[in-house]
Amino acid sequence: MSNPSRTSRRVLLAGAAIALAGNARAQPSDDPAQLLALMERYAAGLRWGAADALVALYTSDGVFIRDDLPAASGTEALRAAYRQVFATLKVDLAFEIKETEVAGDMAWLRATSKGRVRTVASGADATEAFNIVAIFRRTTAGWKIRCLIYNASRGTGTPQ
Repeated sequence: MSNPSRTSRRVLLAGAAIALAGNARAQPSDDPAQLLALMERYAAGLRWGAADALVALYTSDGVFIRDDLPAASGTEALRAAYRQVFATLKVDLAFEIKETEVAGDMAWLRATSKGRVRTVASGADATEAFNIVAIFRRTTAGWKIRCLIYNASRGTGTPQ
């Protein structure tokens, strides 16, 4: 039997994705706002622990590069990586986009994020900060993440 709160969360996520996708289609194809909307969907997927929704934001050959772990490359590896993240952590981050650039069918952005990360096993909450670089590829379905790289911003407490 399906968990009602999990089902409601999936419906809410699907509705948000459709609404954001509709807004993105109304913008010029080189508008960096599409990349910002994609990162908002990424942040929502992290908050909801929605591994499949996050994987859907990537190209089929997408790559997720995390601190101190091997890169996850391709749909199944991405799904496994995000499921591993959500099995151990609850993540609620806000992104601040620092710069973007669109060049033909490729684009990139640099961002920082800050927010709460809860360790599932212990229940311990921590404020964390990260630096992010995301590379995007334009597909027939719109912009997708080709590679997302992040690292913890240790030492200063605030990412640059």
